[in-house]
Amino acid sequence: MKAAHIITLLLWAFGIVNIFEPFAGWLYYFGFGIFYILLIAHLLECLIYRGKILKSHDSPFVAFSMTLLFGVIYLGSIKES
Repeated sequence: MKAAHIITLLLWAFGIVNIFEPFAGWLYYFGFGIFYILLIAHLLECLIYRGKILKSHDSPFVAFSMTLLFGVIYLGSIKES
């Protein structure tokens, strides 16, 4: 697994843990911000790159899930036909 994948997963984990077990002080706001920035950015990528995602070799469910999780990191791995 590439470093970019690991960093993205760690950021998601930090944000999700903060939602279920909130951190104290500024870490709460930082985790809250990270989670929602990732969520909004990756949802927008799913909308903007919908055509590219549907043309990928993966099933649409897997392709959209990977885009929601990794964003442009996954989109860069989709080969253009």
